[in-house]
Amino acid sequence: MVSIAIIRVFISFLFLFGSSSGLLAEDANLDVPADRRADAEKIWAQELQIYEMRRGGDMGYYLSLANPGYMAWPAPADVPLSFEKLSERIGDGQLMEAGERIVVTKKGMSFDGDTALAFFETHRTQRAGGEVVDERFENIHVWVKRDEDWRLIANMSRAVDPNRQRLGNPTINRDTD
Repeated sequence: MVSIAIIRVFISFLFLFGSSSGLLAEDANLDVPADRRADAEKIWAQELQIYEMRRGGDMGYYLSLANPGYMAWPAPADVPLSFEKLSERIGDGQLMEAGERIVVTKKGMSFDGDTALAFFETHRTQRAGGEVVDERFENIHVWVKRDEDWRLIANMSRAVDPNRQRLGNPTINRDTD
């Protein structure tokens, strides 16, 4: 079982160093040991399916992946949200307006036993309902393997300005720093 302290270290690492600073490979499979690639591919397929379902306005698949005790800290929220609070925000029908356009780019994965962290960026060019935007986010999803299924136990997202400037965080380049 993964400890909260380990999750906090990984989240702190992301916010201190940033996910596109060069510390995580652009080809995320380079960082995944060969014996974990099947797990990485399964998790990544689930990540892509989450966003595919969002495009159609369906958040039910996302919520169906949540493990008991799941917590989410979406970029616009002031505090992390429990599964119950997140479900309330999404609505009983687990639907939102269709039409969101969002590109998901994998940045890295890390494994420790039956726990995995997926690091990825999203670029939203249209909100649900049709409003044209240029919004970018850096994200972490924490996954835990239960039986043979990978389940979400936590997520965190932060907004990044469209010019790729992290707000209030240094950018570190492994080639020069």
